[in-house]
Amino acid sequence: MAFPKFWNSDSKQIRKSSDSLYSSLAAASLRPDLYEQGAAIDSFEGRAAMITVHATLVLGRLRRINTTRARKIAERLNTTVLDQFDAAYRETGVGDSSIARKVRKLAEVHYGLGKALTEAVYNSGEDSTGAVVACIQRNALSEAGRERLLALYLLHNRHRLDALDDDTVLAGDFDWALPADDEPSST
Repeated sequence: MAFPKFWNSDSKQIRKSSDSLYSSLAAASLRPDLYEQGAAIDSFEGRAAMITVHATLVLGRLRRINTTRARKIAERLNTTVLDQFDAAYRETGVGDSSIARKVRKLAEVHYGLGKALTEAVYNSGEDSTGAVVACIQRNALSEAGRERLLALYLLHNRHRLDALDDDTVLAGDFDWALPADDEPSST
């Protein structure tokens, strides 16, 4: 007798990895210092955009692993992001009749921003900072004049993700950091 898919230990590990990656990126998306410095905009849409930009980096790294397991983790992670957008609208008290429309719009922004940011972060060659800043400006992700802060943060974490071995990423182990967090202290 075959066991149902949800009893499969590989499925459990995929769920665990995806949940860990989502928890990490959600916490990083709400870092107060990003909002205090103006690198992120403190609104419902601004916070959703921060989820998207963090998810874009993780999904990009998973895509470069290019295994069935990585694709399954990425698929589950993307589904979790969209499910959490829905849950966030429900928590704000948005009426049931308008939730589907609002989540659909947020999903369209998520996919569009993810595509634009992926192009800027991964396919812009030597001037990736300029490309990421331009993407952030076009999408109004930061306060005016603060786009470079977010770009440097994202590129810093992209390089940190790239430096991890595939197994660590697939296990869902990643801690986000501001560029200054990785600098040795002078004490």
